[in-house]
Amino acid sequence: MKIFEAQHHAEAHFVAGLLQTAGISAEVRGESLYTTVGAGSSIPGMRLSVWILEDRKEGQARGILAAYMTGEGIPTFSDGPWKCPRCGEIHEPQFASCWNCGTENNKE
Repeated sequence: MKIFEAQHHAEAHFVAGLLQTAGISAEVRGESLYTTVGAGSSIPGMRLSVWILEDRKEGQARGILAAYMTGEGIPTFSDGPWKCPRCGEIHEPQFASCWNCGTENNKE
């Protein structure tokens, strides 16, 4: 689900990173076309966009985006490290999935 249109590469990746840090799978789309055209941000429909991969997290994602757009700040993490339930790897709280086996941290 498309959740955000960015002005430039840095903003697109920053927003995707904010969402990922909160445990929301997100990706930037439209980069190859954007870099090919060059002025993609000025052409309607050619902006880089951020998509979330889990529709059920739309409300949470929109809340994070609202905070970003109004300058309320970046969410912080009070949870400590988490252990992957599949392989046992220990991860810092900002990581949404296990680097070793890909299992998501279901902290909801």
